[in-house]
Amino acid sequence: MQLQRTLGWKEATSLGIGAMVGAGIFVLSGVATSKAGPAVIISFILASLLSILLGLCYAELASRYPKAGGSYEYVRETMGNFIGTVIGWAYWGAWLAASSFVSQGFGHYLNVLTGAHPKLSAVLLLISLGFLNIVGIKFSGKLQVGIVGTVIAVLIWYFLLGLKNVDLSFYQPFSPNGFSGILEATLVGFLSIVGWDAIVASGEEIRNPKKTIPLAIITSIMVVLFLYLGLLFISIGVIPWQEFGASEVPVALASQQFLGKFGPVFISLVIVLALPATCNAFIITISRTAFAMGRNGLFPKRIAYIHPRFQTPIWAITLGVSIQISFTLISSINIAVTATGFLYLLTFIFTMIALFISRSKATTKDREAQFYVPLYPVIPILAFAICLGLLIPVGKSGFLTGFLWIFFGIGVYLIRLRTIKTTKKANLTTHTCDS
Repeated sequence: MQLQRTLGWKEATSLGIGAMVGAGIFVLSGVATSKAGPAVIISFILASLLSILLGLCYAELASRYPKAGGSYEYVRETMGNFIGTVIGWAYWGAWLAASSFVSQGFGHYLNVLTGAHPKLSAVLLLISLGFLNIVGIKFSGKLQVGIVGTVIAVLIWYFLLGLKNVDLSFYQPFSPNGFSGILEATLVGFLSIVGWDAIVASGEEIRNPKKTIPLAIITSIMVVLFLYLGLLFISIGVIPWQEFGASEVPVALASQQFLGKFGPVFISLVIVLALPATCNAFIITISRTAFAMGRNGLFPKRIAYIHPRFQTPIWAITLGVSIQISFTLISSINIAVTATGFLYLLTFIFTMIALFISRSKATTKDREAQFYVPLYPVIPILAFAICLGLLIPVGKSGFLTGFLWIFFGIGVYLIRLRTIKTTKKANLTTHTCDS
């Protein structure tokens, strides 16, 4: 039940960029702007700083525990199976909920472009990417590199073309909703940028994880921050922030101001190209987390089965895509965002605790062989405190939805525990009788 290390720095970085660039820029940029106004730029800078702090912490854990599963594996290794299962379930749920607003965003933009049914388009996308991932992550990784490179080039072109059309009067007042609005938008921005942890969730398939993972995390966050700030600066500078924040297709609406009727068509084409890269990264992360939980007994062992030819966890991919489709069909974007926020923050908080426990057990030999967070313990304490602060704007719906998902996960854990004990007892009885 071991995955092969086939991903290098380029593929790992593209995985992180692809997970962030689609959802945040094209789907959630309007949601964040509606909360903070033009000050959304500050929100995204704060969100990026937090992501860098967390990314450094995750890089240390990933170099120490270079396995699939990300946060689930780190918490399980340091705090035991039960807490690890709860956090793994929360981590899995966060990605599942996030994938629903990404696939819905794809459907909405494709509808603008072609008139295709949004939900049907989203489902067909998930099925196609699921099949692609079953065939093999190496091919999927190369496709990811190509898509991400194209999207980066187009967004730089968008920035350069729109720069001369910016009207700075649209930035007044700069912070219409005060600090509370900036904080709420920071949570949304944080959700837009946390896709970098797709890199650590695939740690078992990355070559030379000690060097590749931290470098890929930092590179992907910095590239995406540059793209976010450029797009937001142009978009808010060509259209009132209220209109941008209220639109379901905000980037397409902004592009119309300086590209005319061609703008929405062109941006929709770019987004229809970009969002599959995001969905692909989500499928990889969701399936690897399910694979790790199956390998450790939370899910049936079949979920951890690796196809001998494709070398991919085919049943973990199938399970993840099936649930993603269900979430896409029944959830709204706002509910998905708040649920993702709570589950993600809970995951990050416990992962920081896992880092402290792990560091206390590290030996001198470990220190020489692994990546270590600089300025310890300042960076993890700061990241921990900011995550706690971001729980405030999650709201009742986020807490309620998140806790319901966790309670459901605890139920699954107890059922699996009982099943495993019953099976062991039956096997022991059979062995005794045979003897």
